Parts: sequence; structure tokens; C-alpha cells
Amino acid sequence: MGSEQKFLTRILFLVLVAFETTGLRLKLIPWNSPDSPLYRESLAPIQNYQTANTSSHQLETTNHSNSATNFDGMKFALEHQKNYRYSVNVKIGSPGTDVKLLVDTGSGYIWAKCASKPYKKLPCDHRLCARKICKCVKSQCVCSIAYGSAGVKYKLEGVIGKFHIPGSEISKPDMVFGCSKEQPLNLSGILGLDRSPVSLVKQLSKETDGRFSYCLHNGDSYLTLGKDISESRKKVKTTPFIHTDYSTYLLNLTDISVDGKKLGLSPTLFTLKNGGVFVDTGVRYTILPKQAYDKVNQKFEDHFKLKGKLKKINGKYWDLKPCYRLTPGFNDFPTMTFHFQGADFESEYTHVIDRRIGVACTAVVLGRSTVIGALQQWNTRFVFDINKNVLNFHKDDCAG
Repeated sequence: MGSEQKFLTRILFLVLVAFETTGLRLKLIPWNSPDSPLYRESLAPIQNYQTANTSSHQLETTNHSNSATNFDGMKFALEHQKNYRYSVNVKIGSPGTDVKLLVDTGSGYIWAKCASKPYKKLPCDHRLCARKICKCVKSQCVCSIAYGSAGVKYKLEGVIGKFHIPGSEISKPDMVFGCSKEQPLNLSGILGLDRSPVSLVKQLSKETDGRFSYCLHNGDSYLTLGKDISESRKKVKTTPFIHTDYSTYLLNLTDISVDGKKLGLSPTLFTLKNGGVFVDTGVRYTILPKQAYDKVNQKFEDHFKLKGKLKKINGKYWDLKPCYRLTPGFNDFPTMTFHFQGADFESEYTHVIDRRIGVACTAVVLGRSTVIGALQQWNTRFVFDINKNVLNFHKDDCAG
């Protein structure tokens, strides 16, 4: 999970049970579903994000239905809150307690809110008790990890127990899991998917061939691992992971375009020394370092002046800025393209827009690293392949 919020966590581990099968499919629950741990009854009315056959993108006020509707393109429900995040249902313990874990490609640890009393401790000499971040406390492996930059500390207690995905056969022992009495970020846990030894995909690398896939939108979709990943008939783009000795899925980004025109950014801006570049489901919006952030926003401003003479608004909406006052009927929003090694990734989801109040805000935030956030990933199917060290992706209808 990138740099939106940070907490230091003391993780103790669980030994878990997983799948014997070579494939795995988990339903992804979007933030706006009543089944999500991020859902709140007091949310504002649902908006609809329209992707028309042209390059237009806009939000229209509709009723409170979560269902998608088709017209001249596709509508996607979008709620204005602080989340574009996705969860999966799992069970821990015996006979099994239901927990919902946030899917996070930017971190590795799997942990859930659970009491430690029913479980056993993981020994300090376990191979996944990482010495760099872990210590031995009363014969138990205790680790400290950090998410983001807020510095909020939470204590996790580790146990040895059972991990189950509903509807599956469970037969694989000795997976590592963290247990917390508290709920960092008001979540019931995190399903880490990076390449670190403790992540789900790494621990199940033999069963899943080190591959997982997802396609995000505002409704239900699936996190798929192993042989359950279907081969696409669409044109698939491929870019290699770099610095593969790191746990993060780092990518080689050479430049960024707005509306098809390159910004002429120096590739050194995106090197590991400057934080690197990666795709992260645990971050809401794309994060850019200052030089790239300033140029992108300048191009957005130029676009709005040229296309609709939109004016900037002082202050923030939905924690985003700059924001613009929409004129009636305006729907010509810019695109962004990320030029990776061997593959270009274009995103149409560059702004959060609410026509009820006539506001559009840039869905890009300032940071140190370059992170492609969840909103910008909408309607692109990603396949992470650890064994081949590549990221495959293509445009898709994630609601289909």
C-alpha cells in the first residue's frame, strides 16, 4: 500500500492452510458494496461514470442503484468517498471466522483482525521470520512493518492457525499470516500480493505458477491465480519487472503523455533512487513526484482552457486538487499514457467529476514515488507473472 497512510505494525505470524489445486479465484468486493469493510451507510448518492464511445468522461447523478447500465458506452457506479479499494472474503481458524482482507499489490504481509488466544505462536527460527524487520519476543516472531507516511502505530499478535477461502478444498499447510487485535485504517486485514516470501502469491507459487490477475471497476470482479487465469484473445502488452531482488513490482517508466503528447520527462525521475514506479491496488489515485506532477497538471489546465475555458477552484474536493468548475455539457477530459519499457498504458480515468456540484478534480496526487493507483487501473486486465518477471495487461470490460 503506497503513501496515503502509514502505520507501524508489530506482526506475529500464523501458519495457515491453503489450496492443493493449481488455480484459485476469489471474488473482489469493491469499496461501494455493502459487503465491503469500507462501506458506510452514510455515503453520498451514487454517481455514474460514463465512458462514451468518444474520449468523454463524466459523472452523472442517478439513483442509488449499484447496477451498471448500458447506453452509447458503459456506465460505472462511482461514489465520492476516500476509497477505490477492493477486498476478498476468507475464513481463519477452526471452524472458521469470516474476515475481509484488502487486496494490496504494494505489500506482502497477509494479516487479519483476530484474537490470539485460540492459536499457537510461530517460532522465531521459522524461515519466514525476517531478521531485518522481526525480533523474538517470548519465543515468538514479532515484526514491524510500515504503510505510507502517517506514522500511526498498531500492535499485531501472531498465532498459528488455519486459513480458508470459502468454497475451496484446503490441504496446504505452513503459510504465514499475521493476527491483529486492532483494525489499522479501519480494515479487517490485508492480503499482500507482492513478491516477498510472506505474500500469498509467493507462498503459493508452486500451486499458482507464480501468477495472479485482476480487472478493477466499481462492481464485483475476481482476483485469479494460477491456471484459472484465462488466456486473452485481445492484444496483450508486456513490460518487464526490474530490480527483481526487491519485493515491490518495479517497472521501467520512460515518460508520460497527456492527450497523446509526451511531457519530455527525464527517465531518471522514475528510477529506484527516486522511489521507483509500480502498480498498486492499495492506493486510490496515481502518485507522481513533483516534476512530473507539475507538468501533468499544467497540461490538464491547458487542456481545460482550450477545450472549455474551465476555471480553477480554490481548495480541495475529496482531498484532491486542483479542481475545476464545470460548464454545462462539458465532457472533454484528458487521458494519460504511461510509457513503460516495451508497452504503453493509457488511462482514461484522470479526474473525479461530480456534475451535481459542477466540479472536476485531478485524480493525481503529489508524492515521492510514482504509483499507478486503483482508479487509473479501471477496465484494464493485469496479469502479474513472478516466474517470468513480467506484467501483462490489456484493455477490457471488467464488468463483463
